[in-house]
Amino acid sequence: MRSLRSLLLEVPGISPEHLPSEDVQITGLTADSWAVQPGFLFIAWQGKSADGHEFIAEAVERGAAALLVEKPVSAPPSVPVIVVPNARLAYSHLCSAWFGHPARQLNIIGVTGTNGKSSTTYYLYQLWQKAGYKAGLIGTVFCKADNETLPATLTTPDSYTLHQLLAQFVAKGITHVAMEVSSIALDQHRTAAVPFIGAIFTNLTHDHLDYHGTFTAYRDAKKRLFDGLSERSFALTNLDDRHGLFMLQNTRAQRYGYSRRQPADFQGTLIEAGVWGMNFRLRLSPMQGMPIAEEFPPIHVGILGDFQLENLLAAWGGAILAEKPGESASQWVDLGRFYAQGLSELRCVPGRMEAIPLPEGRTGIVDYAHTPDAVEKVLRVLRGLVPPGGQLIAVLGAGGNRDTAKRPLMAHAAALHADLVWLTTDNPRYEDPNTILDEMYRPLPSHLREKIFKESDRREAIFRAVQASTPHSIIAVLGKGHENYQEIQGVRYPHSDQEILLEIAELPS
Repeated sequence: MRSLRSLLLEVPGISPEHLPSEDVQITGLTADSWAVQPGFLFIAWQGKSADGHEFIAEAVERGAAALLVEKPVSAPPSVPVIVVPNARLAYSHLCSAWFGHPARQLNIIGVTGTNGKSSTTYYLYQLWQKAGYKAGLIGTVFCKADNETLPATLTTPDSYTLHQLLAQFVAKGITHVAMEVSSIALDQHRTAAVPFIGAIFTNLTHDHLDYHGTFTAYRDAKKRLFDGLSERSFALTNLDDRHGLFMLQNTRAQRYGYSRRQPADFQGTLIEAGVWGMNFRLRLSPMQGMPIAEEFPPIHVGILGDFQLENLLAAWGGAILAEKPGESASQWVDLGRFYAQGLSELRCVPGRMEAIPLPEGRTGIVDYAHTPDAVEKVLRVLRGLVPPGGQLIAVLGAGGNRDTAKRPLMAHAAALHADLVWLTTDNPRYEDPNTILDEMYRPLPSHLREKIFKESDRREAIFRAVQASTPHSIIAVLGKGHENYQEIQGVRYPHSDQEILLEIAELPS
């Protein structure tokens, strides 16, 4: 229980003269009118699809003791009303204060970008564990508190859940946290009260335009993570992405870059890659006026996909920078060598380029690729790994009630790089699956349509793709990755691409 006035004083922008004259005891806080209990502070804002102010009466009826809103509302005299310009922003800081500002007791690195967030955070989490730290992970696939796996909800949880989770981390002795930070979370200020010690940018391609409306708005939302960093933080960006340097504009943080193609603070060069993983060489050249240009011995990592080298570089750089090496050249080199050795022991994220052996030398690959860029990257890599006589076959769909513009782009990328393509469902939600498939298929030129098949049953599509393949083929099942369900008409039905491929692997040949 907290005093309303003391709680509000911890919100930036609220000064004593703006506090309500009445002080009440707050027993909890929520932005969900259904979750209001007696004594709660209810927070309301104007959302994209709903206006929380419309639920004020319901919140008061359920026992709300105070209201924090964005416009004047009618309430009983006994219920204080606090009006703020941005209730989402205030909510983020209120949630932090409610749980005792747990983020301030943690070393948190935020990772944003279209693709690679899950892999980069998972690699960083593993590197910290190998360094002896108790590490936490917050992301799309799962949340981790040291070796304990916790359920994941959104890529970046809502403000209340986020700070509740961070408080659990503190209670469990966690010291370092790798967090995926989505563009939607940044737009909604969910992480506004998190004092990141650093931020990493992976890349930027077409995604989430159903929410942001334009690519510019999507890009600018990502940039907020870097704009909010302090001068004591670091900003690490992918110099090979054309938006990489844009993310660093206006940031107060210390700036660093990583690259596969050009000189950078953290540079990686691929030596060779195959179905067994890849070999690469690392070079450390921090551009801080220090005479360092250290190249480390070749490293092997059992992770499939040469594009993963970018994510490995990001994690390597992030782990080094989190140690705050300062101006000591020897410390940079020692940390670079230590974390380079750790890279060789990393495991891939479940559902990210996950390989499953199939009969007659075939290989099933399960990957979360669900954007045109990710589909193209995955298939480009796999094309180079197909043995003689084999084929590259893709199975993919597009989510319902989401960005429709990327549907034909994903199908085009698949048809361009694969020998055969099965278009199928991927969480159709409330849309007709056949309509989604038609929107993926119809805009394609005739010469690409010839290699495409449509099968709305995802399980059946996977079976047919394997049956149609020649021995030694690679069958890439894209879009769902780690997910273990199909969402259809509001119901989540059990579904696992991995389990289906394993079932095929056990069938008599």
